[in-house]
Amino acid sequence: MNFPVSLQQNKRSVLGIVALTLFIVAYYPIFQILVKKWASSEEYSHAFVILPIILYLVWQKRAIFQESQVRYSSVGLVLLIISALFYPVSLLIQMRTIIALFMFLTVVGTIIYLFGTDTLKALFTPLLLLAMLIPVPEKLFIQLTFPLQLIVSQISEVVIRFFAVPILREGNIMFIPGKTFEVVEACSGLRSMISLLTLSVIFGYFRLRKVSSKLVLVVASAPTAIFVNIIRVVTMILLFHFFKLDLSEGTLHTLTGISIFAIALLTLFLVERILEKWEIKSNSN
Repeated sequence: MNFPVSLQQNKRSVLGIVALTLFIVAYYPIFQILVKKWASSEEYSHAFVILPIILYLVWQKRAIFQESQVRYSSVGLVLLIISALFYPVSLLIQMRTIIALFMFLTVVGTIIYLFGTDTLKALFTPLLLLAMLIPVPEKLFIQLTFPLQLIVSQISEVVIRFFAVPILREGNIMFIPGKTFEVVEACSGLRSMISLLTLSVIFGYFRLRKVSSKLVLVVASAPTAIFVNIIRVVTMILLFHFFKLDLSEGTLHTLTGISIFAIALLTLFLVERILEKWEIKSNSN
């Protein structure tokens, strides 16, 4: 039996409101946890900017929800059942990453259950951005940070020696006459890498068409983060050695960090422009 279009639209609207209400009520505790984490963490402070962008991207795709029929997919139902079973357990063990993952699984399961995999594919980018706002576990973050600190320290030492500056390095600590510099977590590149990865997804979505180009841009964000932090460390040490200008503390340190991130954004933008021109050239051939 075929229902009128208006009746189908009303049905979708009611189901959407019910699903959204249940979702907010069920996951309100994790909303509080995530907001607190985002507000207190430099790594994820960009979340408050990314969330409106996610909502905008979903709003752009609103026609998909209006045109698609309610499907009741068994795959989506399985995902919802798994999420419903393990979500209470994750609340008990108080691991915010696991809790957030089950919340994300609920979102994916609901989309598949009500609208099918085609709608899921159409919403891939906003869902990816949402997943990227899930905090990395603290232990994993520490395990990733220290190797990056060593990489930045080692390469910075090589560059500094090129300028004939006497330097001794022990791990992530570097000694020059009159000053000791430590490559701390903020200089490892991981913090800026998280932000740049997110921004590269957004740049790719709006500016690039080919999946391969988007992947190259995302991959390029990682070495870009490391590269600019090497510039930061080298600049700080050279300015102190030759001009006795200390950028390791206070307002100058903050301004240096902002400037370095601006360089990272500019680098990412240049990579995007190169990829965009390559796409135009390949399409014309």
